[in-house]
Amino acid sequence: MVYLLSETNTRQNLMLLAFSAGIVEIVGAVVQTTTILRSLGIDSVFQSVALESADKVNFALYLTFAGATLLFAAWSGSTLYRGGPRLGGLIAGAGALSGVVVVFLPFLMGYPSSVAGLSATALAALLMGGVTFMNRKAPGDEAGGLLMSPTDIAVVAVFSALTAVLTGTTGLMLPSPTGGYTHVGDTVIYVAALLFGSKVGGLVGVIGPVVADLLVGYPRWFVTVLAHGSQGVIAGLGRRKSTAVQVAVLAVSGLVMAGTYFFVNVFIKGYPLAVASFLRDLFGQALVSLILGLFLSKGAEKALPTLLGKE
Repeated sequence: MVYLLSETNTRQNLMLLAFSAGIVEIVGAVVQTTTILRSLGIDSVFQSVALESADKVNFALYLTFAGATLLFAAWSGSTLYRGGPRLGGLIAGAGALSGVVVVFLPFLMGYPSSVAGLSATALAALLMGGVTFMNRKAPGDEAGGLLMSPTDIAVVAVFSALTAVLTGTTGLMLPSPTGGYTHVGDTVIYVAALLFGSKVGGLVGVIGPVVADLLVGYPRWFVTVLAHGSQGVIAGLGRRKSTAVQVAVLAVSGLVMAGTYFFVNVFIKGYPLAVASFLRDLFGQALVSLILGLFLSKGAEKALPTLLGKE
């Protein structure tokens, strides 16, 4: 009994440590972002921001890794809260590596670095590294960790290809005046996530759209990894839930996707254009894909009950 209580307290402490790392990372990223913007002659993002093409790519890369570090911290903490010590530790380790990248990126790109921002980000990476170290001998999680079955691999490959094709073809036909392009490739991400869960949905959300970005020539494809990967993971939480819950989960996943792009666009385009892009991503892309994805997934559940474990 005493051992169980001790184990529970340890998990709770590690969960708080992971969430604390996320808060510290926010502070570091805000300070460092402000320093970089001022070095580029930008005092406010509440207007149109004119950056050189190279700066748009470099700064967006920094923001993407900073955002990924924060999400890894939150993901690790929530996993530990649900009782997954090994997986929570692995996720924290990924967050620590991402945090190390955030520390060195300004130097590699030739931007000035704030001592306060650098110190905060380094501390966040150390905290997540500590979570990983203290979970190194934790027993395997009941959910099976990060392993994938042959069926999962095949499904990811097929749905990723479908996502890439649908994203690229509709994207070429629907370029956006604010940059980027509008598409309905999220439909396939939603179908994959609702039918097979977060693991498959997240991988499809990463692989398919990134391939499409590279084919179309979208220069900031790395933002897609974070935006659509998160979208697929969240959408997968709606698997085998009621239709009402699925609608809510898909809506949240679309909001996270659009919000991720908005977060980056605010700093590289300015607030006005970022808002226009956000509305396009949310209503012209995510909402349409939500309707199509929900309709198609319901049809697939009836047509393929054995594959989906319905029998």
